[in-house]
Amino acid sequence: MCQAIGGTAVDRTDLAEQWAGALKPATGARVGVERELIGPIGRLVEVTRGEPFDSHAAAEVGALLVDAALVAPETLPETTAVLTGLRDLVGDPDGRRVPAVIEAFAAGVRLAAAERDLADSRARSALLFGSATVGILISTFDGVVTEVNTAALRILGYERDGVTGRRLAELLYPLDRADVLARYAELLGEDEEAGRLRERARLMRADGDQAWVHLAVSVLRDGAGRPTAYVTMAQDVSHLHLLEQRLSYQGTHDPLTGLLNRHAFIGGLEEALGGTVPASVLHLNLDAFSVINHGLGWSVGDALLRSVATKLTAVAGDRASVARFGADEFAVLVGAGADVAGLAQRINTELAEPTYVDGHGVAASATVAVARDVTPGTDPVELLCATAIVLRALKADGRGQWGLVDPADDAARRAQLRLAASVPGAWESGQIEVCHRPIVRLADRRTVAVQASLRWQHPELGGLDHRACLRAIAETGFGLRIGRWLLTESAIQVAAVDDIRLYVELTREEAVDPDLVATVRGALAEADLAPDRLDLGFPVRSLHAAGRPAEDNLDVLSGLGVGIVLYGYGAASRDLTYLDTMPLRAVRLLGSVATWVSDNAGSSLPGVLAARGLVPLVRAAGHSMIVGGLRTEEETSWWAEVGVDLGEGPIFGDPGSLAEVT
Repeated sequence: MCQAIGGTAVDRTDLAEQWAGALKPATGARVGVERELIGPIGRLVEVTRGEPFDSHAAAEVGALLVDAALVAPETLPETTAVLTGLRDLVGDPDGRRVPAVIEAFAAGVRLAAAERDLADSRARSALLFGSATVGILISTFDGVVTEVNTAALRILGYERDGVTGRRLAELLYPLDRADVLARYAELLGEDEEAGRLRERARLMRADGDQAWVHLAVSVLRDGAGRPTAYVTMAQDVSHLHLLEQRLSYQGTHDPLTGLLNRHAFIGGLEEALGGTVPASVLHLNLDAFSVINHGLGWSVGDALLRSVATKLTAVAGDRASVARFGADEFAVLVGAGADVAGLAQRINTELAEPTYVDGHGVAASATVAVARDVTPGTDPVELLCATAIVLRALKADGRGQWGLVDPADDAARRAQLRLAASVPGAWESGQIEVCHRPIVRLADRRTVAVQASLRWQHPELGGLDHRACLRAIAETGFGLRIGRWLLTESAIQVAAVDDIRLYVELTREEAVDPDLVATVRGALAEADLAPDRLDLGFPVRSLHAAGRPAEDNLDVLSGLGVGIVLYGYGAASRDLTYLDTMPLRAVRLLGSVATWVSDNAGSSLPGVLAARGLVPLVRAAGHSMIVGGLRTEEETSWWAEVGVDLGEGPIFGDPGSLAEVT
């Protein structure tokens, strides 16, 4: 059938072509759109003519075209404009039938598009739900799981029917269950923005193991905002948790022995001292452990350290904390009232039992510093500093010993260490200076030499003498450097004065220094001082060093013309052998011996008689003898009568500048 539109005959084909043209921007290059539209146009014509009017039929046409992907809500304006042409096909006497058809058609298009979008959304949700790598469980407010995805089944180790219908509480680890379920309940009372639970928790797997997960729980709501279900997302972090545990263990334990490390021990000590009950600490250092390491190899040393750790743990008991601080250093923390003396002894008894490694029976002993019943509130770092200072003092006196931390001794030792720590700065700033003490010929009281020494003008402690300086320097690594400086500076000063010899006493460290000869040559050259105006004092104890480095230095320097003096002489009978075997210029009697003899000079004690007999032996060998620390005219005269030719001490004046003492 054809009708006239604007004087032109229009049929369904023409209308279909017009409609296809209007839809072309949406359908693109799709072929045969006109033919596909002829049928729907015919159906709309029937609806328009039908009695009674069937709006549902018009809506169905719209839905069919949406399904055929020919029409969409976005193209309704173009479609509406074309469909007004239905009037020309069927007529519309009252002008209301065609608009009604078009409106019903548009409603069908919108409804079908909405249903299609909803179906697509559900499909996408189902795809995401099923393929998500994060476990997802949907449960009712009664705690029953209604849906679960594959990832959640994989985390839990169940088949699908083993989870759906099960109570969520059964899947939570028993120790976490109450807290987590309480947080679920709280979500219902929170608003939609804040209503989300995020925390790490444990789930129970089907095999009975626990799975660590990050939980993210939210409330699923309908379009009106009413809660309908819980959505629980679970990210498996079991491997991460194990890694964290391993890193945490490594951060608090010694990798070789498995004992606590220093950081963890200090934390435990701080906790123990934070209460009201005292605690005791045993700080251990293995004796001569380097003998094992260097003699038998590090693998044997490591095996011994592991054995020591096992033995310490067994001896200390279950309530004690045992740590390895590093290398051969250990510590034990025990409760109040422990028998620390007995424990220290038992430790060394147990360590003395050999451990066999590669056929070698190795054992250890330990020096132990004990802080007994430490007052609560004590700083743990300061406490370990105190025990370390005691360890240092104990090891200087021997091995296998133990000693208590004494507050008074600790204060004195810390003061000495503070003084030692300030040596480099004091030397750099000029607080440490060179001074001289006269060495006098007792026969005529003439100054024949000066002894170079150190004096420290300390800003808080005042003037510190040579011995105090040496004690502080001995704690540092500056002994050789300051010794070279003292030798060079004093040589420069003495070179400017005629008829005075320079006497410098070397420390044991300097006496065995392989660079000593080069140091002396350099000092003499810089000062332009003749070698025969320099006397160097070698401590007797330096002659006992392995390899005889002091004797080698002594022989070479003597060959250069430098005078050699042995000081600290007379402590042992073997000292007599040095008179004939070494190129000596003089010997200096050990200070403590000289003082004791001076104090008892009027007696016939064996020690006094021995000293009287020693002097002629030294003088008969052609050597001078020096006695230091002379305080009075009486003792000076006594030593001169005995045969001593050189003396030094307060009676001849205080140490001072070269000009003052000469």
